[in-house]
Amino acid sequence: MNSTSRPRRHADAVFKLVDGEALIVVPGSSAEHLVLNDTGARIWELLDGEHDLDSIRSTITDEFEVGEQEAGSDLAELLADLSEHGALADTRN
Repeated sequence: MNSTSRPRRHADAVFKLVDGEALIVVPGSSAEHLVLNDTGARIWELLDGEHDLDSIRSTITDEFEVGEQEAGSDLAELLADLSEHGALADTRN
């Protein structure tokens, strides 16, 4: 993915906030469920196909008071994990 990519959540993914943590279940995925912290939950909310990676990184930088580099590496790591577990929609043409 590049900075102008607009990743989306998998359409069948179920998301619920429980006690400050986000639980995600993707039917048919290799993971029973995924658990995200508050930063990961906010990123998940922004994975709507409307926000590009630059704007998501900027939002995380502003809302969580972290540097651009840290926000970018956290975002890349989470996207890789979500992709590995089938939680992102296939956006290839």
